[in-house]
Amino acid sequence: MPTGSDARQRRGRLAAEDGSASVEFLALSVILLVPLVYLMVFAAQIQAAAFGAVAAADQAARVVVSADGGRPGPAEGAIRLTLGDYGVAADAYDASLACDIGGCGSLESGEVVEVRVAVELTPPLVPGSWLPQGLVTVDSSARARMPRY
Repeated sequence: MPTGSDARQRRGRLAAEDGSASVEFLALSVILLVPLVYLMVFAAQIQAAAFGAVAAADQAARVVVSADGGRPGPAEGAIRLTLGDYGVAADAYDASLACDIGGCGSLESGEVVEVRVAVELTPPLVPGSWLPQGLVTVDSSARARMPRY
């Protein structure tokens, strides 16, 4: 049969745990929330780089075919400017330009220009020596035809 001292002991044990649920909830929330926010930031950077690569390749191809005489020189500036708008660092991309017939020095009407842009990303807040450079690479290509007239 339970005695009064048993009830007091039980009450004493319950009183010792007062407030621990809020501390556990707070600690668990921080432990789960910080990595989730980190992954969301990295996913947002990947998405921005993907949009930037697509836009940069498209704009560079258009600049090449619309330039006077089809000169490819302004394409690099268009790529740098477009990627800068999407928050991509100037040294984090690689671009290449290819033309159908011969070199891209002077384009002829009907010739197709292809521009490829690859953006390398590393996770935020991680020193470069911890991970290989360009852990994630997002690339895109665009083609444009030199107008006939």
